[in-house]
Amino acid sequence: MRLLTFLSFVLLLMHQSFSLSRPQCHTCELTSCKCSGQNLTMVPVMPSKLITELDLSFNGLETIMEDDLAAFASLRSLSINNNRIQKIHEQAFVPLTNLEKLDLSFNRLDVLAAGWFEKLLSLQHLNLLGNEYQTLGQGNLFQPLKRLKTLYFGGPDLHSLRKSDFSGLSGLKEVVLDGKNLQDYEDGSLRQVGPIKYVTLGLNGPFQRSQMLVEAILSDVVHSNTILTFSDTRFTRDFHMSPFKVASTGGTPNIIFKNVILTFPACLAFLNWMSDSNLTMFTLEDSKFVLNLKGQIRYPLKMDNLKTIVLKNVNIPDFYRFPALFFLERLLKMFQKVSVLNCTFFVIPCKSAVDFVNLEYLDVSDNLCTDLTLSNMMCDGQGSFFNLQTLNISKNHLQSINSQIFTKLNKLKNIDMSGNLFHSMPETCHWPPSLRYLNLSSTGLTKVTACLPVTLHILDLSDNDLTVFNIELPSLTELYISGNKISHLPVGGLYPSLAFLSIQNNDLHMFSRKSLNDYNNLKRLEAGAKTYVCSCDFVALMTSDWRNYQVSVVDEFKLYICDSPDTAKGESAVDASLSVFECHTALAFSLLCSGILLVFLLIAGLCHKFSILWYMKMTWVWLRAKRKPRLKKRELEYDAFVSYSDMDSGWVEAHLVPELEQGEPPFKLCLHKRDFVPGGWIVDNIMDAIEKSHRTLFVLSQHFVRSEWCKYELDYTHFRLFDQNDDTVVLILLEPIDKETISKKFCKLRRVMNSRTYLEWPDDDGQIPRFWHNLRTAIQRPETENGDYLQLADTEL
Repeated sequence: MRLLTFLSFVLLLMHQSFSLSRPQCHTCELTSCKCSGQNLTMVPVMPSKLITELDLSFNGLETIMEDDLAAFASLRSLSINNNRIQKIHEQAFVPLTNLEKLDLSFNRLDVLAAGWFEKLLSLQHLNLLGNEYQTLGQGNLFQPLKRLKTLYFGGPDLHSLRKSDFSGLSGLKEVVLDGKNLQDYEDGSLRQVGPIKYVTLGLNGPFQRSQMLVEAILSDVVHSNTILTFSDTRFTRDFHMSPFKVASTGGTPNIIFKNVILTFPACLAFLNWMSDSNLTMFTLEDSKFVLNLKGQIRYPLKMDNLKTIVLKNVNIPDFYRFPALFFLERLLKMFQKVSVLNCTFFVIPCKSAVDFVNLEYLDVSDNLCTDLTLSNMMCDGQGSFFNLQTLNISKNHLQSINSQIFTKLNKLKNIDMSGNLFHSMPETCHWPPSLRYLNLSSTGLTKVTACLPVTLHILDLSDNDLTVFNIELPSLTELYISGNKISHLPVGGLYPSLAFLSIQNNDLHMFSRKSLNDYNNLKRLEAGAKTYVCSCDFVALMTSDWRNYQVSVVDEFKLYICDSPDTAKGESAVDASLSVFECHTALAFSLLCSGILLVFLLIAGLCHKFSILWYMKMTWVWLRAKRKPRLKKRELEYDAFVSYSDMDSGWVEAHLVPELEQGEPPFKLCLHKRDFVPGGWIVDNIMDAIEKSHRTLFVLSQHFVRSEWCKYELDYTHFRLFDQNDDTVVLILLEPIDKETISKKFCKLRRVMNSRTYLEWPDDDGQIPRFWHNLRTAIQRPETENGDYLQLADTEL
């Protein structure tokens, strides 16, 4: 018992170690893992149980073990093609009950096991191409696959097919068989599957060696609704085409030759075998057509039902030696649709062109046609293709728009001339009145003219160098002008019937509601670009205003990319977030200016209230004064500087000056009228006078308080009191003044008036001598008083 437990534990550890050693796929999304081309050698670890699509193609897987896919129960699509898988465990696909598509192509499987498909009851698409098996297993391989719709099988090693190989298959819509080396086919093997819509056969070897085997296969798959494709086969001889007599009698309407080598005699032999058949369409694609004219050539007898010929990507060596088509006159008259795409085609001679009397659709795009060969093909406009309704001459070598060659084609509705090198168009042209569609895209046009037909319903001028488009086209319903250099929407009034406009990737910077309103019938618009100026109106139009219009944006709103403003550059218009300043610039600027003005007014009010300007001015004055050397007491020039208002000059000149200057002792006064330097700045004169005076006399009156220059003198004197803390001010009151009249910013001066003596001019004449005595004492220099300062009495006189 202990040994059994130990072994179980060891096996569990080995399983966990194996799981941890598995690689991981780093390109997984929510429901899919794209692990192609990652050099994986085993199935990676599943990142989620919700994975429905797993691509392991182009890796190095060699074996699929039983538990490799156990964690992928939700898979609907599994691609493990182009690996080196040699072995798949018979129970490997058992967990994949929801699988709908399985691709095992191009591996090294030499045996197909029925056990792989027992539980794949939902499988609809199975690809087994390119492996090394010789048979399809032991029979009944596909029996459980009741829902299978497409089956790709075969390869270079497949040798035989039997009835039992396809047992149980009844709903197939498409079969691709690679039987290039098939040697044995049991009659009726594919017939039991029932009519198959699309059948592709690669039977190169049987066509060369055993036409009877090919006939047996064709007998089983040909049906009146079957589209039959032959690929990877060489048809070089007449007898290679003999099996097509089965296709002729079976009623196949559509035969495609793809990636084949076909000679001209073999092609004629094919058409002969298909004479009087129900073949309506023949296609030659991605093939080589050899003009081998040796041997007897039999021309087709009768092909009344063949209406459509398609030649696409056909390599024709010595194409310029292609024989004239005169011998196919009867055949050409039957054709209604002819497409010759990328086949080095350059001309249909006029003599052959007139035989296409029933031709309605002609596509000769991506060839070598020039103006000359096109004119010859159209018989210079004199008569060919009279029933033609659609002409595609795009991607050729045309250099001019020659509408004259189409004027007699009264049934012509559609012309595609895109991809040529016109660069310009005539000023006027003549088109058939039936023309409704014209494609001139990618032709290098720099300007459009009245050459455009007014009967057009659809016009394509995409990918040119147009800067404007303003041609009146009253019947136009669809206009394509994307990829140009147009900077504004065309005028809507020129296109009253326009329902669809494509103007993507131009130099369009903005369009407005008004420009859209000019289009009376516009229903759909494509205008995405990376050049838009995302103004507020444009952003609003891109986000919410569309609900007010009947116009719908066909391309995504996220394709409308902002180029400006810088804050939204690179964003889509619907995601742009603009500020109020960007949306309402004038209003925002006005509010900003108003705010700045209010701030300035507030600052000015605060400055006025707290005397900020005064302090700044006094600081400037103080700094100027500081630069001057301070005068010593003995160097002072004046005993007193008298500051007074001009309105009080009479009292000063009549009483103050005579009393002090002519008295005993005499004092030297500084008066602004007499002693200021003429032409000097008044402020400098005031500063010098105060600095050179022992005292400053302020003759206070109502006139003094209102005087501007007296205020300067008072300001500086107050600042000197504050800076030097000395006692240089003497106040004389000529009349009573309320102390509150003096500004509060002269705090120290107010304090002097409150706490110290000031002189008041007496009303009583008997007190005048006492007034002059006290004034003399106040202004007397200290050195005249033995170094002691005389103080005025503390009470008013």
